[in-house]
Amino acid sequence: MTPFDLNYLRLTLEIEKHIPGYIDAYLGPAGVQAEVNAAPKQSPAGLLNDLAQLQDTIPAGDPARQAYLQASLRAIGGTLHILNGAEISYLDEVATLYDITPRPVDETIYTTAHRELDNLLPGRGSLAERQEAHRQRYLLAPEQLMPLLALARDETQRRTAALVDLVPGESIELRIVYDKPWSAYNWYLGQGHSLVEFNNDIPINALHILSTMAHEGYPGHHTEAQLKERHLLHQRGYGEQASFLLHSPAAVIAEGIATTATEIIFPNGGEHTWNAEQLLPAAGMAFESAAAMQRLAQAQHALRSVAANAAIFYHTGQFTRDQTLDYLQTYTLSSPGRAAKSFQFFTNPLFRSYIFTYTHGYDLIAAAANNRDKTPLFKQLLASQLLPSQLAAMATDGEST
Repeated sequence: MTPFDLNYLRLTLEIEKHIPGYIDAYLGPAGVQAEVNAAPKQSPAGLLNDLAQLQDTIPAGDPARQAYLQASLRAIGGTLHILNGAEISYLDEVATLYDITPRPVDETIYTTAHRELDNLLPGRGSLAERQEAHRQRYLLAPEQLMPLLALARDETQRRTAALVDLVPGESIELRIVYDKPWSAYNWYLGQGHSLVEFNNDIPINALHILSTMAHEGYPGHHTEAQLKERHLLHQRGYGEQASFLLHSPAAVIAEGIATTATEIIFPNGGEHTWNAEQLLPAAGMAFESAAAMQRLAQAQHALRSVAANAAIFYHTGQFTRDQTLDYLQTYTLSSPGRAAKSFQFFTNPLFRSYIFTYTHGYDLIAAAANNRDKTPLFKQLLASQLLPSQLAAMATDGEST
């Protein structure tokens, strides 16, 4: 690795000492990590000086890499300024860390989705009660989880291997955990291996098994991590790829890949057919039809930005905690427990601004594809250093042509 690469890794490892979990995966030299961990914690002010030196020595040669490093270092600077006591507004924090411009989504999108759900879920009681009753029908007992997760893992792996060249011998280990702020998490271990943990604090819905596995594994986080490790870190020698940062523009791309993953390997709603024919029978369950499952999923998909709206209103002081929980329940039609779990996620210091990576990542990929097949762009994102702002520019260019 070059001196720039090593100093970049040292800086991110120093920040990890201030913010445990800041580095999502470390693939760099073990000696550098041991050296930093053994040294006294450096002050944010001192680390800002180290950052300035890195910004002055960004390697020349690859314009895409230069732009990526500039944005990554800008995000690191935002993190360090916050650690150093700077007062940065919540929306500016999100923009600086993730290279996006967060805005509340018009709530008429949610009320329109509610009307569709009202038609799809007939019966007595409020819409929230009917949706909860429907969800309860597909909750899995703990002993059902591992066989169904393995079934989904194997199918998504098979389909992804037909899409891209996976690292020989790559694998995913599955584990059930409890008491986490997230519902599932991919821990990339390097050399093509991941541990994917599923949080069963709130019982897992059978209808979400396949999409969650695609998100965390194939062709989502696990696939992106192994391909970038191979192509960018090892083949091209881009040392910054040895430190996956949670608070960075790369996280928006990662979550965009993950939230788009299912439709890439199951085009035209094919995941619902597979669920109806394979997963649900294996769980001893059934659904009216794959088409009905798809209509329900599409209506629920329209509610995916509710938590991001709630995060804006809460973190900008417009809502109290109780108002935020009420907002979540009202628009996601969720139970108090599920609303509280969502609130726990975006009030966790590590994830308070991360919530936007999901919605913006998905929307940026969709817009950049400009109503065309997303697969070519998706494959490009798996092994390149594109930025959110570059995807936004691609979308604008597409609109003008």
